[in-house]
Amino acid sequence: MSFMLPHSPSAQAEVHELADFAELLCWEQGSSSAREIVAALGRLDDNDNNVGADDNEARTTDYLDDVMNEISRRAASCDAAYPFSLGLKGASLHYQNATEADPKSTVYRYLLLSTRLNMKDDRMHDGLDGSLLLEELSAHVLRNYLGSNRAKSLVFGTAIGGNFQKRVEAMCRDLGEGERFRNLDGVPPSARDDALDAVAWIPFTDGLPGQLIVFAQCKTGSSWGDHLLDLQPDNFIRKWMEPGILVRPMRAFCVAEAADRALWNSTCVEAGILLDRCRLVDFSDNVEAELLKRIARWTKAARASVTVATPKPRKAPRPRGKGVRHARRTS
Repeated sequence: MSFMLPHSPSAQAEVHELADFAELLCWEQGSSSAREIVAALGRLDDNDNNVGADDNEARTTDYLDDVMNEISRRAASCDAAYPFSLGLKGASLHYQNATEADPKSTVYRYLLLSTRLNMKDDRMHDGLDGSLLLEELSAHVLRNYLGSNRAKSLVFGTAIGGNFQKRVEAMCRDLGEGERFRNLDGVPPSARDDALDAVAWIPFTDGLPGQLIVFAQCKTGSSWGDHLLDLQPDNFIRKWMEPGILVRPMRAFCVAEAADRALWNSTCVEAGILLDRCRLVDFSDNVEAELLKRIARWTKAARASVTVATPKPRKAPRPRGKGVRHARRTS
């Protein structure tokens, strides 16, 4: 099971999960160390003379290097928006209080929490739904990515509420394509958004159809890998729009998690353009003040609701030394 607050990561945690744990612990304590990460893995004990200790230490050191390299990669990707800094020797992480006033850093902290909280049961904080905030943020980011001077975007998912048919009709008007709602089965649709959460496009001045369009799905939490193929633009258009869109929309997937780099290539093949945490932060310039305020409110309340479990070193049993004779018990 993926690392989820308020629990510590399991001994099987992946590198990107441990990097999240280090960040959360650092945010709570002001700093976090490599030793605390090792303790979270249950690989640290108080006995320095265990058989095989040297081998375990070597493997753990290699794993820690991977975790710190992942943190370093995030820092480079997010630049000044990254809320943490690595110590000089790369063995500790420190929280940067000055970044709390930075809008893009606020976005990072929101995405970090909305990855590791249980966003099925614990997404509501201060009256705000953290999952729906991602739909609004993603629409803004997609517009920036396509070029905010000409591109347009809209939220299609449940964040805007309303009747599904009316949302499709409104999208057709905004895009200037797909003139009307189509119900392929002829029965009342049960779809809430049919996996489509945000749309971005670059219109031409002539207003004619045939343009670059991006259909995006959005997911908080860490189980989004089970939904890589949920959004199928061709199927959506055939089921719900008439006539269709002339040029097939591109697919994108916006996720709160910092995606596992070991699986990056294959994930992009299945998901389309992957905008994970660092990419969302990268293009989160000029978020509207009202949306940013709601993101900050949710983040503050969500953080106050949970404590990061600080791991304790696990003490392993001391093995018997070679050649030590033990007295026979007599009755």
